[in-house]
Amino acid sequence: MATRKLDKEHLEQIQSLRQQYADNANFIGNISIERFTLETRLDEIARLHDEELAKFETIRMRETDLMAKLKERYGDGSIDIEAGTFTES
Repeated sequence: MATRKLDKEHLEQIQSLRQQYADNANFIGNISIERFTLETRLDEIARLHDEELAKFETIRMRETDLMAKLKERYGDGSIDIEAGTFTES
């Protein structure tokens, strides 16, 4: 079996392709890490969002309860929070 040297041009093309594969694999790895980081952050944001929605619902229920108590005490009307007054309707 004879061994022959590759033409310089062919050797350079092979080396260029190998480098392109390595660069591409490195880029894919970096994107994968960035994607993982973003997905982790999105999961955290979704968790915080759910927590805040639960707080919102609690606040809304407290408001409903308070409005029922105020209506029982003062009747129908409107409240001026700045003046601290109630006006019957």
